[in-house]
Amino acid sequence: MKRTRIVLLALLALAAAGVVWIARVNRVPPRLPRDDVHAEAVVPDACLTCHGPDGPRPRSRSHPPARDCARCHAR
Repeated sequence: MKRTRIVLLALLALAAAGVVWIARVNRVPPRLPRDDVHAEAVVPDACLTCHGPDGPRPRSRSHPPARDCARCHAR
């Protein structure tokens, strides 16, 4: 009985890790909002005005360092 419980807990932990991994891999970058501010942002420097390290809404530490915002964030 004890061995069966350990095996079931191990399988449950493995399944949970698999779900987390799949969710992490399949993440899609957010689309740009349809507002006046983002409509004017056509070059990366315009994006980094707000989303740069000193801007009011900086990118997270885990964000890739790319400067080509439109490559991942579609309109």
